[in-house]
Amino acid sequence: MRLRTVHMSIALAAAILLMMAFMAAGAVLVSRLSALLAAGLVAWIAYRVARNVLARRGADAALSHGRQSSVP
Repeated sequence: MRLRTVHMSIALAAAILLMMAFMAAGAVLVSRLSALLAAGLVAWIAYRVARNVLARRGADAALSHGRQSSVP
């Protein structure tokens, strides 16, 4: 069977659509990795802020009870 122009056009369109599908899959993967990285950074910042606030609150409570903090 000889290839006609229609067959070649359909094959070219299928190749282009397949390439676009792979690009979309890559964009989804990069998007999800970026979202996970951003969520991790937000969680790390929240942890550090909470840790600093709790440490400061503990130092304030020690000073309010007449105890000295262990700062040299």
